[in-house]
Amino acid sequence: MNIFRRRVFDTYPDAHMTYGSMTTPRRKELQLEKTHYNDAIATTGITNIKENTAHVLYIKQFRKKIRSLHEATARKGRKEKNTQSKRNEKNTKSVSSWHLNDKVRVFGQVGWISGFSGQTCYVKNIQGDYVTVPDKTYKQVSFNHLELICHNNNWQFSVL
Repeated sequence: MNIFRRRVFDTYPDAHMTYGSMTTPRRKELQLEKTHYNDAIATTGITNIKENTAHVLYIKQFRKKIRSLHEATARKGRKEKNTQSKRNEKNTKSVSSWHLNDKVRVFGQVGWISGFSGQTCYVKNIQGDYVTVPDKTYKQVSFNHLELICHNNNWQFSVL
């Protein structure tokens, strides 16, 4: 953050610094509840708000693949990396026509495929909570219950 801050002020010399101690009273003055987007509104310096929108655009970055050092390089004392280990099976990027981070509708909810387990997958919503089968506690969802909305790269967008 320190490097980023310095680069911003070098690029934009007219920018102003703000801190949480200044944001909190400003947010309370505008009668906004404590959220990240309301803190962003409070830092802008506006004097009043006509209406607080109920819709928020969430943007979240998603991993493309599990990147662990033990899977990329051979361990100490070995000449080759251990690619036969079960832990490498979790690095699956797709199963049949389903891909990691596909946006899907399942049980009336919208989510993204976050991983695979055999012929089932894990689906998470934009907040990172698992979408589960109604009245069940396990997280795996069968591909039969999924409806593809769109293929994604590594960004997730949702309007709530």
